[in-house]
Formats: sequence, structure tokens, C-alpha cells
Amino acid sequence: MEFYLIIPASGTGSRFGLKTPKQFYKIDGKEIIVHTLNRFNSVRRIKSIFVSTGKEYVNRISSLAKKHRINKVGNVCIGGKYRQDSVFNALKTIKCSPDDIIIVHDAVRPFVSDKLINKLMDESVKYDCVVPGLPLTNTIKKTDSKGIVINTVPRENLWSIQTPQFFKYSKLMKAFSKAKKDKFIGTDEAALMEYAGFKVKVVEGESSNVKITTRKDVK
Repeated sequence: MEFYLIIPASGTGSRFGLKTPKQFYKIDGKEIIVHTLNRFNSVRRIKSIFVSTGKEYVNRISSLAKKHRINKVGNVCIGGKYRQDSVFNALKTIKCSPDDIIIVHDAVRPFVSDKLINKLMDESVKYDCVVPGLPLTNTIKKTDSKGIVINTVPRENLWSIQTPQFFKYSKLMKAFSKAKKDKFIGTDEAALMEYAGFKVKVVEGESSNVKITTRKDVK
């Protein structure tokens, strides 16, 4: 059994306020995506890393991987319109066995720890899909289109989901096949697994494992 990582990096980052995608914003002199790639490049059990991105950024990411000696980057391919299209484009380039594990991680979530990665790896052997998440602690209210509260939602057993997410390769391919057949678009690959009827296991993540969405997140 092997572990393969996919990083979808086709987002434009419009909310970040840059002309180029936010994964190329530099923190401590290195692009965010370089920090993310380095985080996984050092994980011994990961065999290869695959990145999908916009056509105009394929060479740029390949060059960054070479410059920073991120030697596990196996391929950089062209992404798609939706996140799941980008993940699937990368998935098609990986030669997997049915029991191999596919990891999907956000390009702009560079602070995940080795401890969490390895904990999720261990859990992924037991389940079809494993995702990290944080239990909700704030009061949650549902409103109408005018912002008027309809009701307060009980927060017990509610989670804010993170990445990296882990999938059995054969089950993930079945989930993609069903989503394509039914024209279903999910917010993440775990949603595709749910839609296909597979069980998704949530493991407690880390508050420091933030996704950089706005300039405030950089701090």
C-alpha cells in the first residue's frame, strides 16, 4: 500500500486581492505552495506528490519544485473548472493499486503538522475515507435571505472540516464515477464519498491548520 498526495492549486484567490493566485504569495521569502509542498515532501510514507493548476502556472510550479528540491513532485497537470475536476485530472495521472491511499490537501493550508498527517495516515488504513475537523464551539444560527434568524442549530456533533483528506483509491474512483454520472458537484472529495454511500470518518484536527483565504490569515 502506497500513499499519494494530490494538491489542487487551480484557484484564483480573488478574495486575497492579488493579480496572481494566493498560493504564490510569499511568507518568509517562500511561496505559500512551497511551504505546503515542503510539509509533505518530508513525510517518509508519501511516495509522490501531484499538483493540478491553471495552464499558465504549470511551468511555474514545476520550476518552484525544482528550485526548492521538492523531489517528490511527480507531475504538475492542468486543473479544471471545479475543485473535483482538478483533483480528478491529477488522479488520472497516478498509477495506483486498489488499496493505495490518495491524500488531497489544500494548496494554501501550509501549517498542518507531521503529527496530524501521521495520525490521519494510521486511521486511513481502517476506513474508506478519513478527514480532519474541529468541533464547532460557537452558537450556530440559521437565517433567511434577509438575515432574520429562523432557528438556532444544535452544535453537538457538528464539525468544521479541514484537509488533508484520505481516501482508498478504488472507492474514490467509484465516487468520482457516480458524481460524473449524476452531475453532482461537491465542496470537497469527502462530499463525493458521502454521495456515493461510503462512510467518512472524522478525526480531530488542529486549530493551527488554517486555510489562507484573506490577507488577515497570513498573520
